[in-house]
Amino acid sequence: MKLIFIYGPPAAGKLTVAEKLSELTGIPLFHNHHSRDLVKDIYKEGLLNHYDLVDKIRFDVLEYCALNNTDLIFTYVYGGSFDDENVKNFIDKIESNGGGVSFVELTANREDLVARVDNESRRKYKKLTDKTVMKELTKSMDMFTIPFVKSLKINTSKLSADESAELIVKELELKP
Repeated sequence: MKLIFIYGPPAAGKLTVAEKLSELTGIPLFHNHHSRDLVKDIYKEGLLNHYDLVDKIRFDVLEYCALNNTDLIFTYVYGGSFDDENVKNFIDKIESNGGGVSFVELTANREDLVARVDNESRRKYKKLTDKTVMKELTKSMDMFTIPFVKSLKINTSKLSADESAELIVKELELKP
């Protein structure tokens, strides 16, 4: 099983690139809002108090796919060192079941992230759409980089979603 783990800040294009990558490769997509929105629909504004359920869903899906040798594309917003344990658990769920993880970090220029954050496409998945919050979040762009993994780094201010997906296929030697 191969897990393509696409991460980066909000509005970097993770879902858009992941959808293009899935189209190119036929690898199914499990994006971070599948689990997050399910729990938010149940607990509404209490989502943060029940984020352990979001994580449980993610761990269970990844482990199940690893056990069944099902390749998967996964998207994630890494928000700093408090996410380290989760990322290490994601890796463990895959590797302990004979799979491998390839990390892809998407980033963009801060100005582009702020400009994109209120795009209509983001509302569908109840994503962050507040430019003021985005400006605050992106004061330190380093916080979105997982420091302990090797990642293919792509700047989506410079490459389109199609170009980014094609680069991932090429660099990770995926079969289109």
